[in-house]
Amino acid sequence: MKQIHLLEAISTKYFVITIALVIISVPVLFILVLHFSITNIEILATFVDAVFKTIALLIGSIWTLNRFYTTRTDATQIRVDDEVFCIPSSRFSASQSTQRTLLIYRLDIVNTGKTLIEPFQQYVEVQAVIPSDESIEYVTIWRWPLDGTHPSGPIEPGSWSAINDTVGISPSIQAVRLYLGIQLNKNHYWSWHKTFDISATSH
Repeated sequence: MKQIHLLEAISTKYFVITIALVIISVPVLFILVLHFSITNIEILATFVDAVFKTIALLIGSIWTLNRFYTTRTDATQIRVDDEVFCIPSSRFSASQSTQRTLLIYRLDIVNTGKTLIEPFQQYVEVQAVIPSDESIEYVTIWRWPLDGTHPSGPIEPGSWSAINDTVGISPSIQAVRLYLGIQLNKNHYWSWHKTFDISATSH
C-alpha cells in the first residue's frame, strides 16, 4: 500500500519534477560511463538510440500512471438524485385528522463510474434544521433503519438504487437536512447530505 501511494505521488504531485529527473538522469548516466572510461565513444555511440528509447519508455510509463491516478476509472463514483415534498396537515380529511406534516423523500444512489458497486450498507437520517442566535442545530427526527444499517445490493454502472420513505414531522419545522451514509466496505465510507427549504409547503 505504501508503494502504491509513492507511485501516485511521483506520477501526480511530483509529475513535472519526475519527468525532468528522467530526462536529465539518463544522459548523465551515459556521460559518467564515458567519463570513467568504462567504454569508449565509439561503443557508447551505439547506445544513443537506447538512451532516447529508455527516456521515452520511462516518460510513457509515468504518463500512464498519471492518467490512471488522476482519472481513477477504477474508483467508485456516486451521484445522489433527490426529491423532497411536503403535504401539510390541512390537506388531510377530517377522518384522517392529524397535526403532522407529511414529508416525502426519494434518494436515487446513481453509479456514475465504470465499475460495479459491490453490495453495501446504508442509512438515512432526517434532521430538523433549527437556528439560534449563536449556531445552527441539526436534530435527528427520523432514521432509516431505526438502528444500524440497511443492506443494499450491487449497482451496475449507469444504474441506481432508490430509497423512498415518508415521515410525519411537526409543522413548525421549516427546513430539513437529509443525511445519507454508505459503508462501501470495511475501509471505505461515503456520505451525502443536503438541506431543503420546506417552509412553503409545511403549513
